[in-house]
Amino acid sequence: MDDITIESDFVSQVDKALYQLYHDLDHDNRTAAERWLLGVQQSPQAWQACWLLLQQQNLEIQNFGALTLASKISKSWSELPADQYEPLRAELLKAVLKFSTGHRVVLTRLCVALTHFAFHTMPELWPHAVVSMIHSLQKGFPTFPEADPTAAILHLLSIVPEEFSSTAETMLAYKRGILRNELHTSLETVLSFLEQVLSSTQPNSIKTMAIKCYTSWTQFGLPLTQVSPLLDQLFQALYNPELFASACEALTEAVSHDDARKYTEGLKQFFNRVLELGDFIRSKLEGGDEDSVTALCKFVNETLEANMDFLLSVSEESEEGCQEALDGVQLLQAFLSVPGYYPVDERCSVLTIPFWEQFLERISGEEPHHTHFLLQFYNPILLSIIEVCPEKSQYPSDDDWGNTWTNDDKDSFVKYREDLCDLGESLQQVMHVEYLQYLTRQMTAVLATSSVQWQPVEAILFLLQGVASSGTSHQNSHLLQSVLCLFPRMPPHPSLIRTALAFLGCLSSWFKNHMDLLQAVLPTILEGLSQPELAPSAALAFRDVCGECAEKLAPYILQLIPACESSLSNPRLEARDCVRMVAAIGNVLSTMPLQDLSAPLGVLMTSRVKSLEMLAHQNPSNAVKPLVEKELLIVSAFCHHIYPTLLDGEQHPVVILLAQLWPSLHALINKWCIDQDIVEGVCTCWSRAVRTVQEQYTPLLEGTVDLIVKCFTAVHNPRLLDCASHLLEVFHKQPSCVPLLEMMLKELHLQSLSHLQLVPELLQAYLHLMLTVLKFSPTLALSLSGSLSCIFQIGCVALKASEQPTVKAASVLLCQLVSLAETVESIQQLLVAQGRVLVQYALEAVAGSAPRSYLTSFTDILHSLNTHCISFFSQWLEDLLAQDGFPSTHLSIVEKQSFKTTVLRSRGNRQQLNNKVSEFSLMCRGFHGTLYAAETT
Repeated sequence: MDDITIESDFVSQVDKALYQLYHDLDHDNRTAAERWLLGVQQSPQAWQACWLLLQQQNLEIQNFGALTLASKISKSWSELPADQYEPLRAELLKAVLKFSTGHRVVLTRLCVALTHFAFHTMPELWPHAVVSMIHSLQKGFPTFPEADPTAAILHLLSIVPEEFSSTAETMLAYKRGILRNELHTSLETVLSFLEQVLSSTQPNSIKTMAIKCYTSWTQFGLPLTQVSPLLDQLFQALYNPELFASACEALTEAVSHDDARKYTEGLKQFFNRVLELGDFIRSKLEGGDEDSVTALCKFVNETLEANMDFLLSVSEESEEGCQEALDGVQLLQAFLSVPGYYPVDERCSVLTIPFWEQFLERISGEEPHHTHFLLQFYNPILLSIIEVCPEKSQYPSDDDWGNTWTNDDKDSFVKYREDLCDLGESLQQVMHVEYLQYLTRQMTAVLATSSVQWQPVEAILFLLQGVASSGTSHQNSHLLQSVLCLFPRMPPHPSLIRTALAFLGCLSSWFKNHMDLLQAVLPTILEGLSQPELAPSAALAFRDVCGECAEKLAPYILQLIPACESSLSNPRLEARDCVRMVAAIGNVLSTMPLQDLSAPLGVLMTSRVKSLEMLAHQNPSNAVKPLVEKELLIVSAFCHHIYPTLLDGEQHPVVILLAQLWPSLHALINKWCIDQDIVEGVCTCWSRAVRTVQEQYTPLLEGTVDLIVKCFTAVHNPRLLDCASHLLEVFHKQPSCVPLLEMMLKELHLQSLSHLQLVPELLQAYLHLMLTVLKFSPTLALSLSGSLSCIFQIGCVALKASEQPTVKAASVLLCQLVSLAETVESIQQLLVAQGRVLVQYALEAVAGSAPRSYLTSFTDILHSLNTHCISFFSQWLEDLLAQDGFPSTHLSIVEKQSFKTTVLRSRGNRQQLNNKVSEFSLMCRGFHGTLYAAETT
């Protein structure tokens, strides 16, 4: 494109650029056109160019002209000389009137421009700007006889509040308070104008604009008593189908504003007006469209929420307001009870649930005697809500659910059921036994029919979960017993059984005092474990029950083991469900004496040993891999969840298990050494076993170390280093194990060096391994001849990694190393020789070579050096900060000196050091004192 000039061909240039921007398929052409048009908007000549563009007939050119004008006024106000303010205002008013009957998009841009002009000039240069604009546009201009002043004013008045809301993010943010006050003083004129429009014979389209305009102005807090005449017109507009939606929204906004709720008399009058709409609302509920019903629901809901204090103020001493309160609550309850399934048939019932929960909470928070009265007074409505909950929680027919409901509908319905369950808990907490009694009676009645449908039973059990998990179930034991006794009569539908299993899991703590009932329903849980479609729910219930009732389930172990063994051997069962099952049965087995648990555990382990042995003899393939992973997960779960109390001389059953599995694990690690997932699975078994059995793992230590070293030599898997770390933690104190650990450490260290930079996860695992060595056995680290310096250098280099976990690991390692300088001479010598480099790296990172989110790691290093190596650290700090331009060219000598002094003085004040390093980092990056710094600090 050519340079920007306002000449005879300027309009054609703009036309060409707009065409390229919106219609050209070439990306480079669109980018060039966008850049040129942006240059037009930013140029000083745009103040004149925009008016030339607005005179054209082409809509795109007109729109660009209006957009340019709004942009100049909003962003380049300082370019405009003061003597041009008055002419510009006159032209803007003329333009708004001229385009009042033109294209809406151009009119909107012009109204934005006029609004920002008013914001810049009010109140000093243009006092009462809004009132002035209304009067000026009402007078009109003779040159535009076809203009529509009313439409222009309404459009402008709708724009003003919207643009005011956005001023917080613009250059006008500093005068928001002044603007708000100016706009508030113009409310009387604005409301008067809107009343005139609504009471006139203007078409409904204009009245709709007036109503929407009022909605925009509600943000300034209009007391309901002050706008009473206008509210009368809005209530009347509800009966006009063309005005209904906008009027309903306007009334909702009016009553929901916080300022409006300060005036109780106005709220009460508003509430009574809503009650007068009762027949109208009920007719809409019976035959209205979904959008209208939803809008009315929001309206009524907000009205009752605003009048919550009034609803709770009714008392037995006075009948004043009692009937009104009851009528209002009944009106909202009708929206909760609207027929149909949410969200397919209706979308309003969910909107009322937050009100009911708040209403019940407020009732329970009153004085006890008043709470008792309110519960009696509102009892019929509360009972009807109890009846609605199971009805609205029911699933549709299997055919509808599977064929006509979308995934979004299903997700919404599931969330809706959870909301109803929460509402049920609130009802339970306030009404106590009444809620549970109703659900129990309802379930008994449903199961007594000749043809039982599964949906009502499932809905009741779902709601009972909330009762069971709320902690109040012990007070209602006889009712829960009645529910459990109905289990044999339930239809065998998968969805119903899943909910029943979840319900049993929620009763796990209750079962501790009702073992006879647990024994009765235990077969239901065990049967579910064997069915893949029910296993997830059954495994969760089994885990919860075994976790709470482990000791009391021990006598039933012979009943549990066959079911668990069958389920674990089921190839269709997911690995996660098997792990949950092992965790559950492990809790039970761990409560038993060793001589009693050996036999049942042996039954479970025999199959695992045989299965892994068979898989270990098969060649690696995509078909075999998931089977191996599943078995390793099960074995690692046993290693983690079997923890019996051992007497002296007793061998941990996990050691026996690993000894039996050793040949298979050896074969697997050899065959699958290049597969990271399988190696990780084997390492998890080792690590969990080591943590569980501790020193009893000693007989297996040599073989484990040998496999770790061999496998790591072949493939540098980070999980092998993690496993080595666990071995070091447990066996570093056993003198007989130290030579073996030393050999392992040397081999892993040497094998790692050439691959650390290639694999970030490997570097992180290496740093963790060396940290473990320094933390638990520094003498073992010193045995690595010449390697201490290498470890230090690797840690320093890792500080420059892009991955935050790696930087954190390097920081922790180096801090541990520094902390040993006071007691280990060789480490002190190392720091004397190379510590200056560490300080340099830390300062460079603080100054900008690392993201600010990493600062904590480098602050840790500075704090550790300042604590354990103060004499050398102070000298290194002084020498480095004395260099010109280090660590940043943004720093002065005084700022560097201040930083050094504060750091050295903050040995015992970590928070002071954190604050100073953060401030210093912003200075180094040139952000100190900026809005960005304030927002991100």
